Amino acid sequence: MVWTDNAAMFWFDGTTYRKVTDHNRAELSVAVERIENSQRMVNGTLRRYTVAKKRTWSTSWDMLPSTNSKVNGLKTVDGGWAGEDIEAFHNSTNGAFQMQLRRGDGTVETVTVMITDFSKDIAKRGIVDFWNLSITLEEV
Repeated sequence: MVWTDNAAMFWFDGTTYRKVTDHNRAELSVAVERIENSQRMVNGTLRRYTVAKKRTWSTSWDMLPSTNSKVNGLKTVDGGWAGEDIEAFHNSTNGAFQMQLRRGDGTVETVTVMITDFSKDIAKRGIVDFWNLSITLEEV
């Protein structure tokens, strides 16, 4: 396996899992939220009922090519989705989808997520624009 085949995230687009680029990607942050009911009893003790633990993934890309252009050769270094691909997926996916997370040791975890936050800044204009993207995904 070469490094370009070892991307961290793959998103299911309805037919196949697509590689989301690691080109200038920041760290992939994971936060855990407990869905619970907690209450103090009359004697002061705390009772807590945990219904579920849900994870949230956040990441961003700096100076990400907006497109994998075949005309001028500017593209993501690993051939994964460029900015326009990520934005198009966000705009066309209103509900939950499958995401694969691949670790460096080859372990693959598949989770069902929804996009809860997406932002884009155009950092540089040119033959191919460069974008700063930020995305948050929440486990269903």
